[in-house]
Amino acid sequence: MRLASSLAPACLLALGIAGGLMASAPVAFAADAAPAAAEAGADEVVARVNGTDIKLSDVALADEEMGQALAQLPEEVRFQYLLGMLIDRRIVASEAKAKHVEDDPLVKRREAYYDEKALRDVYWVQLMRDKVSEKAVKAYYDEHIAKAEPETEVHARHILVGSKDEALKVIAEIKGGKKFEDVAKAMSKDSSSQEGGDLGWFKKGDMVPEFSAAVFKMKPGQISDPVETKFGWHVIQLVETRKAKKPTFAEAHDDVMRTLAREQGTKAMEEMRKKAKVEIVGADKPQIAPAPDSAK
Repeated sequence: MRLASSLAPACLLALGIAGGLMASAPVAFAADAAPAAAEAGADEVVARVNGTDIKLSDVALADEEMGQALAQLPEEVRFQYLLGMLIDRRIVASEAKAKHVEDDPLVKRREAYYDEKALRDVYWVQLMRDKVSEKAVKAYYDEHIAKAEPETEVHARHILVGSKDEALKVIAEIKGGKKFEDVAKAMSKDSSSQEGGDLGWFKKGDMVPEFSAAVFKMKPGQISDPVETKFGWHVIQLVETRKAKKPTFAEAHDDVMRTLAREQGTKAMEEMRKKAKVEIVGADKPQIAPAPDSAK
């Protein structure tokens, strides 16, 4: 049984979003995982332990919990791992119940903790569902991508050296008639040296600020003065420029959804924190982490 087909595409998308969008905020969509499997009519029994069922929705919840750590595994292997984990957990839990461990105060404390987490996760999904709807995603795409001016992309080469004096020597070699690519192969410390320093096409935000500030002021064919970044000293050659192709709605869909979830999640969390009375008790008072992205 393959995990992706079993849990349904919408379920896996929800898990992926939850893992990557809102690192310190409540999970945006992950709590939809188990209901998604059930609503799709796919909540079948996949194993039994001492007569008790383990269902596909249980595997979905386990994937929500563990999926990021197992993301590199093939789907079939991941499914089998998660199912094995659930079987072992059920076996141990059954033995614990037989020995009345459920009355242990540590168990009660964990139950209270996960009850609160479940409330948060499910409520957050309900809160976000309308804010990050398909309609909202389409509206955001139309406003910020479809109607926006296309970004400029540049194709450039560079030579990375350790000092300004070395960079000036590189420039002198090129002005003396040597090809940029040959000097890059001979003198550049960057991994691109064997490709003649070729960096391919990139946008302004793809490079460190000092590098971008220099290259996006240049004209095709121009060689820069020495440019210092945290990596060292660069000599840059601008090859050509172009307007970037706008992504289609389908291509941009998931990125837009992530952006909306970050924005709406930050806003909702900040509003709820303003309403709450929060007291940090104790001599060593920890700092409360800001709502995600609010410090940017």
